[in-house]
Amino acid sequence: MANGRRGDIPLEMPLVQSAEVVPAVEDRSYVVFIMGAMVMAVGAGLVLAILLSLAQSGAFGWEERVPWLIQAHGWAQVQGWAGLFVAGMGLRLLPRFAARQPFRRTRVLPVFALLFGGAVTRVAAQAVDMGGLSERLMAVSGVLAGAGAASFSGLVLYALLTGRKTNEPWRWFCMAGGVWWAVWAALLVAQGMDASANGAYVPSLDDDATAWTVMLAAIGNFIWGVQSRAVPVFFGRKTPSLRRAVVPGVLLNAGAAAVLVSPWLDDVDQREAVMGAGFLLSGAALIWLPPIAGSVWGRARRLRPRARRASRFVLAANVFAMIAGALLVWAGVRMLFFDGDNAVPARDAARHAYGAGLITLLIIGMAQLVAPFFALRRVEAVGPSLVERGAWWCLLTAAALRVTTGLLAEAWDIEPRMQTSALAGALGWLGLLLFVAMVVDAIRSEPRMKALMAEQASAARGRNRPPG
Repeated sequence: MANGRRGDIPLEMPLVQSAEVVPAVEDRSYVVFIMGAMVMAVGAGLVLAILLSLAQSGAFGWEERVPWLIQAHGWAQVQGWAGLFVAGMGLRLLPRFAARQPFRRTRVLPVFALLFGGAVTRVAAQAVDMGGLSERLMAVSGVLAGAGAASFSGLVLYALLTGRKTNEPWRWFCMAGGVWWAVWAALLVAQGMDASANGAYVPSLDDDATAWTVMLAAIGNFIWGVQSRAVPVFFGRKTPSLRRAVVPGVLLNAGAAAVLVSPWLDDVDQREAVMGAGFLLSGAALIWLPPIAGSVWGRARRLRPRARRASRFVLAANVFAMIAGALLVWAGVRMLFFDGDNAVPARDAARHAYGAGLITLLIIGMAQLVAPFFALRRVEAVGPSLVERGAWWCLLTAAALRVTTGLLAEAWDIEPRMQTSALAGALGWLGLLLFVAMVVDAIRSEPRMKALMAEQASAARGRNRPPG
C-alpha cells in the first residue's frame, strides 16, 4: 500500500477514484438546520415583518394584532433563523475545533426537530388568533424549544469540556454561549407557560429583555467565538489572544445579564438604570470586538478569488455590529442619565443593526466560506452571478433602511415610516430568497463539480505518469 502503513484503511480524498478506496461519508445533518432556518426566515419572519409594518401604517385592519405580530416576527428571526443556523453550524464545527469526533446524526437531528418544532409552533400561535388553542400552543412551543435549547447546550458543553483544552478565545466564547443556551431553555419553558395563561402573549418587558439577551449572549457568544477562530486568518492576521478578547467578552456577557434581570425590578427607575447599564456594557463590547475577533477592513488575501466576494458580507456584518454597539451605548446613556423614553428609537435601530445587519449578513457570508457544499464553488474562476449580486444589494439595503426607520421614529410620520419599513422587509425577503437559490444551486451542482475535478485530476495524473 503506497504512502501508508500496513493495516491502515485508505479513506477517500476528494478526487480519488479507486476500487480499493473506502468512501468517507460526510454527515449532512447541518444542511437540515440551514434549510429549516431559511424556511423560518423566508416563510415566516420577513413575511411577518412586512405585514406588521403595513398594519402599523394603517394599510389594513390588523392594528389590534400588532403586539402579537411583533413577537411572532422577532422570534421567527431570532429563534428560527439565527437560532437554527447557529445550532446547526455549532454542532458541526465545535467538535472539530475541540479535536473530538463529530456528533452522530442520531444526536443531532432530534435537536433540530425540537428547535424547529418549537419555533413553528410559537409563530403559528402568535401570528394567528386561535383563542384557547393559541395559548396551548405557546405552552407546547416552550417545552419543545426549551428541550431543544437544553440539548444543544449539553452537546456543546460536553464537546468543549471533553475535547482539546486551549486558552484561545473561541473556546471561552462558545463555553459562555453553551451556558446561555441553558438559560434560554429555562426562559422558553417559563415564558411559554406564562403566555398560555395570558392570551398567547409574553409580557413586553420580559420578551424584550429575553430577546436582547439571546441576541447578545446566546447567539452573540457563538458569533464571536467562530469569528475569532477563523475570520482574522481569512484577512491575513493572527487570531486574537485571550488577553485581548477577555475584557470585551466579559463586558458583553455582563451587559446581557444586566438586561435579563432588569424586568425583575419593581421600581421603574431602577429597572431602566439596570437595563441602561446593560446596554452600555454590551454596546461597548460590540464596538470593541469586531476589529479584534472579526474584521471591519482589509482584503481577504488568504481566500481564493472566488471566495473573496463572500468576505464582503463578513466585513459589512462587523461594521453593522459596531453601529449597533454605538446605538446601544447611546441608548444606555439616555436610560441611565436622562429620559429612558428617548432611547426607544436608538434601541429599535440597534436591534435591527444587530439582527438584519450583523446576524443576517454574517450568516450569508460565513455559510459561503465554511459550509462544505459551497466549497467546490469556491474553486471556480468565474465572476459573481446576478443572483449573488442581488442578494448582496438587497440585504445590505434592507438593513440600512430598517436602521434608518428606527432612528427617525420621532422625526418621521408613522405612515411613510412604516411603509419604508415594509419595503425593507420586502428587500430582505428577496435577498434571502436569492440566498436560498444560491444554496440550492450549490447543492445541486456539487456532483457535477466533483466529476469535473476528478476528470481534471485524472488528466493531470496521465500527463505526469512516466513513459512506459
